[in-house]
Amino acid sequence: MYIKQVVIEGFKSYKDQTISEPFDQHINVVVGANGSGKTNFFHAIRFVLSDIFTSLRAEDRQRLLHEGAGHAVLSAYVEIVFDNSDNRIPVDRDEVRLRRTIGLKKDDFMLDKKHITKTEVMNLLESAGFSRANPYYVVQQGKIMAMSTMKDQERLELLKEIGGTKVYEERRKESFRILHDTDKRRQRIIEVVQQLEERLAELEEERKELAKFQQIDKQRRSLEFAIYDKELAETRAKLEEVEEQRRHENERTGKVQEDMANARVELKRIDKEMRALKSKLAELEKKRKKATSDQKEKNTKRAKLEADVLDLEEQIRKHEQTQAKCSSQARQLEKQVAEKQAELEAAQKERVDQESAVDAIAKDIADTERRLQALYQKQGRSSQFKSRQDRDEWIRKEVEQLETTATLKGRSREELEAQIQQLTSELMDLSQGIGDKQAAIRTQQDALQGAGKEKADLEARRNSLADERKEKWRAEEEADRAIAKMKADREKAQKKVDMSMPRDINRGINSIKRFVRQANIQGVHGTLIEIIDCIPQLRTAVEVAAGNQLFHLVVDNDSIAAQLTTMLRNEKAGRVTFIPLNQVRAQEVKYPDAGNDALPLVKKLTFEAKFKDAVHQVFGKVMVCKDLPTAHKVAGKAHHLNFVTIKGEQVSKKGTITGGYIDQSRSRMELMKLLDELCINLEKAAGEKDQLKEQGDELGQTIAVILGEIQKVDANMDRMRDTLKQAHADLAQLQKREAEARRTLEQKERRMADTAASVEDILARVAGLNAELGTEMLAQLSPAERQELATLAPQLTQLKERKAEMMQGLLEVVEKTTELETLLNDNLLRQQQELNQALGSADVESDRQALEKLQEAAVEAQQEMEEAAQREREASADLEAAEKELQKLRSEQERLKDVEEKDAQEAQDESRKVESLLSKRATLQQKRGDLERKIRELGSLPADAFEKYREHSLKQLLNLLQKAQTQLKKYGHVNRKALDQYAAFTDQRAELARRQEENARGEAKIKQLIETLDLRKDEAIERTFKGVAKHFREIFAELVPGGKGELVMQKRMQQEMAGDGEEDEDGADGGHVSEKYSGVKVKVSFGSGENLVMKQLSGGQKTLVALALIFAIQRCDPAPFYLFDEIDAALDPQYRTTVARMLGRQAHDETNPAQFIVTTFHSQIIQEADKIYGVSHSNRISRVDVVTREDALEFVQANLQEEARNRGAENTDPN
Repeated sequence: MYIKQVVIEGFKSYKDQTISEPFDQHINVVVGANGSGKTNFFHAIRFVLSDIFTSLRAEDRQRLLHEGAGHAVLSAYVEIVFDNSDNRIPVDRDEVRLRRTIGLKKDDFMLDKKHITKTEVMNLLESAGFSRANPYYVVQQGKIMAMSTMKDQERLELLKEIGGTKVYEERRKESFRILHDTDKRRQRIIEVVQQLEERLAELEEERKELAKFQQIDKQRRSLEFAIYDKELAETRAKLEEVEEQRRHENERTGKVQEDMANARVELKRIDKEMRALKSKLAELEKKRKKATSDQKEKNTKRAKLEADVLDLEEQIRKHEQTQAKCSSQARQLEKQVAEKQAELEAAQKERVDQESAVDAIAKDIADTERRLQALYQKQGRSSQFKSRQDRDEWIRKEVEQLETTATLKGRSREELEAQIQQLTSELMDLSQGIGDKQAAIRTQQDALQGAGKEKADLEARRNSLADERKEKWRAEEEADRAIAKMKADREKAQKKVDMSMPRDINRGINSIKRFVRQANIQGVHGTLIEIIDCIPQLRTAVEVAAGNQLFHLVVDNDSIAAQLTTMLRNEKAGRVTFIPLNQVRAQEVKYPDAGNDALPLVKKLTFEAKFKDAVHQVFGKVMVCKDLPTAHKVAGKAHHLNFVTIKGEQVSKKGTITGGYIDQSRSRMELMKLLDELCINLEKAAGEKDQLKEQGDELGQTIAVILGEIQKVDANMDRMRDTLKQAHADLAQLQKREAEARRTLEQKERRMADTAASVEDILARVAGLNAELGTEMLAQLSPAERQELATLAPQLTQLKERKAEMMQGLLEVVEKTTELETLLNDNLLRQQQELNQALGSADVESDRQALEKLQEAAVEAQQEMEEAAQREREASADLEAAEKELQKLRSEQERLKDVEEKDAQEAQDESRKVESLLSKRATLQQKRGDLERKIRELGSLPADAFEKYREHSLKQLLNLLQKAQTQLKKYGHVNRKALDQYAAFTDQRAELARRQEENARGEAKIKQLIETLDLRKDEAIERTFKGVAKHFREIFAELVPGGKGELVMQKRMQQEMAGDGEEDEDGADGGHVSEKYSGVKVKVSFGSGENLVMKQLSGGQKTLVALALIFAIQRCDPAPFYLFDEIDAALDPQYRTTVARMLGRQAHDETNPAQFIVTTFHSQIIQEADKIYGVSHSNRISRVDVVTREDALEFVQANLQEEARNRGAENTDPN
């Protein structure tokens, strides 16, 4: 065992926490300047070990606290860490921490952070090897100086102290004191025995007179007993009569109180019903106002819908009128178009006929002109050409050109035929497209009507769902109001529950609920009152039987209870008692059989099976009885049970009875039941509200979906209208293209006809030229040709006139056709298209569907208004009925208050009667008590005292008593206690004789003990001296090579011992006895061969001898560590070396090593040190740090030089 570490804070010069580096288990040297705090460091260790600073007053503790600049230090502590690997300290740990803390008002010890008393600390240190008789494990400079100047007698006292002889001397002194007290008691007993003998002689004479007195006194006491017994019987009879009257009055009072209680219960019920009815009235008033508001709202809605119906009807009427007008116009226009188309067809046919006729005439004219031209050319060819060859040549060229022209014309005709065929195909396509477009328009119009119907259906569904959502919202608002009221009621109920239990328990339970909720702790089931239930009639009995145990908290196991207790303690959050289910067990209880008048209370409770043990622990030994007499009766059979009545009266197993009036309105279980119901209803209402909100949200989502669908239908209808409009435009465009194609076709056909005629003319000319080719050239035409020429000329004129006439007719027909086409295409057909578009855009069917929906909505609004009116009438009727019911309840309340007041007055009267009876009963009970006391005071009576005077009357007994008292007056001087005193004095004399014998035996034992103590003390002195002397010789030889040292015990002369013994026996305390030894002398030799005594030694030699004696004492009684404060200060240099080497050998001894903590200003011990510490001081604060051996030696050298300079300065000082 050794000191491992020292921690200091606030102690003397060590202000801040100073933790020394771990000490070496051998030699540790502490160096530092004077005043730096080395001695305070040693004092800190001794402060914990308590060899100094044992009993500290407040001013002593104040002086130990650090004083310096800055904040004042209010407390300080020093902690020593011991290495206990050898288990020298009886603690099962390898490291032990001992701390001492002081303040202005405290001085505490702690062992491993646990409080320990100062006595326990001293015992612990003694068990580790620190003897109170040998404090030399701490050596300071003053102690060495004192030992170097000791006298021989003082050394002897030192050996006595080390050997523990003080204990023997204290016990010897105590034995002499006891011996002296025993002698005093023996003398006192002798004196008292003499006095008792004299008094017993006197009492013998007094006994004879007392016998006569006792005989008469027995008669007196018998008579007094007979009198008292008769009066007692009479008193008991009166008391029974009064008790019977009181019982009767109590029954009447109980009946009145029961009537009062019933009236209060009824009043409470009525009050509850009135509060509920008032709440109902408020709700009905709100309902009526709501119904009125709904009626107004529905009426407004109905009026609006009716106005919308009228507007829509007017719109439909206008649309119908417009549609009828448009239809009429369309029919007229259609008829007109048909007529004009017929006219156009007739005109076109006529035009075709006239054009054919014109073409035929034009063909005849062309043929005629061509024949005439041919004849003219033939007639003039003879003058044109010189020869037939020239003519033929010209004909052939002309034919060739004509054929070329005919070929070109033929190609042009083919192109026109192709174009005509293409136009004919286009016309067919356009006709097909017009038909398809008209069919598509009809389909689009049908789809538009269907979309309008779908939109109307969606809007109707949206309106229905919106109304339903409004109902949900109204229901949710009502639920919010109901929840707010429930919360207010719950808060009131919670407040009443909180007020029904102690404040700290309420705070603790609320804290536990918070802990469980925050930490999600499982296994907490709630308070006992929450897990049990019973019928309402037994709630008072249950509450009285359990008391505050109703608020004990039931948990699964003790671990949960410990966890919650710690949390409560840490936050100082109240008080809770836990019932861990794993620690409670239901005990089997034997109940007495009392029928239905008394039953085990636990059997009337309802709870879950897992709580059986917890409930049985509280209620297992309680029975419930119908009334107090029954409880008394059953309690006599079962002394191990407690009993409670239905009204709450208690009979405990100890016999105590408690009771009184209990206010049923403040029942804890009823309040808790109400609170539970409110919490359940609140949770249910919150769930219903959430469900209503969820349903409202779902309806809102559905309405949003429907609105989205309506928007989609609207967009689709807009697209359909746009498509329909575009379709009408496309149809008009197709019809216009068809007309243009027809006109182009006609033009192409006419051009093709012209081209065909032109080709035929060319071919005819070619044929004529070919016929002329090769014929003879004649100067004149043949007669036939001339005839033909004469005929053709007037014929050509006629043909041209006819053509002119026919062209005039054709122009008229063409003009008419053009007018008809323009009228149709640019006017009538366009008007027809616009009318069709107008008829298509006027969606009367959709308006009719919307009107139907509006009419249905108006009917529904009317029905809703009527329903709201009906609700308003019903609410008004309910309100009126509720007000009547409230008035009825008020009347009943007034009646019950009158009954209660009457019962209260009657109860007060009965109470006064009961008080009078109680007063009378108390008087009789006091009289009975007095008579019973008087009978008891009579003491023991003769055997015939109970029957001898039973037949005598009270008057006869009084006369006999008077005679007996007259006779007793003659013996007034008799000592009535003579017999008792004689017996008492006899017993006292025997007791004193016994005590005298015990004192004699004790005196002999004490003298024997004194002899034994004297013998043991001498043995201890001799044993200690031999051990110390042996170690002194060895150590001195180690310290002084070649030297010799010994201790010599000096004995007293026989005459001195005898003189001392006589003086001790005459002493007052007997504590001093004859001593065999007078002192211990020191003889040493430092190598010179001459033995020297202490007076002959130098200062350094004396110090060496003192150190040798200290080391010898330490070896005789070794300690685990030693503290040396500058023990080498006065040594000569050569002896410092030997001392240092000896410390090294002792520290590293294999059998008994020791730890040394040494302060020094010299280098010898530093050289032997295993670890060196330096103490520094700055700003009045000390620090301890590990330093190197070289730094320590430099410090010592510098210190020696400083001392040398100071001594030199002192020597040169002229003063």
